[in-house]
Amino acid sequence: MNRMSVAKHLGGGIVASALLFGAVLPLRAETITIQNFDDFASFFKRSGYSIPKWKSGAQDVPPYTILDIPEEWRKKVAPDMPVAEKKKTFFRLSIPLAFVANHHLREDRKKMTAIEKDHTAWQDLSSHDKKWLATQAEEYGLAKGEYDAAFWREIKKRMDIVPPSLIVAQMVDESGWGTSRFAAEGNALFGQWSYKGGIKPKDQRKSKGNYSVAAFKTPLDSVRAYMLNLNSHDAYAGFRDRRASLRADGKAVTGPELVGTLIKYSERGEAYVRNIEGIMSSNNLPPLDHARLADGKVMYLVLK
Repeated sequence: MNRMSVAKHLGGGIVASALLFGAVLPLRAETITIQNFDDFASFFKRSGYSIPKWKSGAQDVPPYTILDIPEEWRKKVAPDMPVAEKKKTFFRLSIPLAFVANHHLREDRKKMTAIEKDHTAWQDLSSHDKKWLATQAEEYGLAKGEYDAAFWREIKKRMDIVPPSLIVAQMVDESGWGTSRFAAEGNALFGQWSYKGGIKPKDQRKSKGNYSVAAFKTPLDSVRAYMLNLNSHDAYAGFRDRRASLRADGKAVTGPELVGTLIKYSERGEAYVRNIEGIMSSNNLPPLDHARLADGKVMYLVLK
């Protein structure tokens, strides 16, 4: 564990957040059951998917998400795989998660922009829009009901994507390529702390209080909670400022541009940032920041 106590603790919001995230999953979805990881490799190849093509822009990232990280991956499959194959398998699972999570965030941003347009035009908001906006204000750490110009500027600054290269690199580091106990027991890919339930670390540090690691219904919920953490906690104001500056200058929002702002993400500080930079570089992840998610029906993968 290397999570700082300054990181946002979702605490009692774990269940509420998971339900909120789950509520926006598209209705047009297909569930595919895959019996083992050999079958998953065959499914990936048979479908014509290719990570190099995703990175080059020759193929859009397919919109599939895994619904659980099987204990089998941690205990039997990953330990027996050659390192290169383990990495390839984890990237095949994790990269689409990053893109689907960002897609949901973009959809939220579109809805928020439409509500802002109605609000600033003095149009009455529907009760549904009022409730949704109040929920977003609370989720992103902003005052509810005070929808002035400053509010709209700030929520647009916060409700923005996280570069896929950064998401995937931190997922690798925090979950140990998906093999951590927290990933297996609670789909926890980023080690976020909770003081109101979750998975108890075996080496819990008493000086940090009675904390747990937040557990999630699905891996996608874990990714979205991590993104909300970066987009709302005061510790990551520098991350949001840098991202907004890139937007204002018409530049691409990329992992290499933002990773240096996450020095407070871990007690390891600069060493943590350098490690994430190393993961991005050695695995050639930055090209993912220019890739796109394919349109079409979402596929839910159930791995046995």
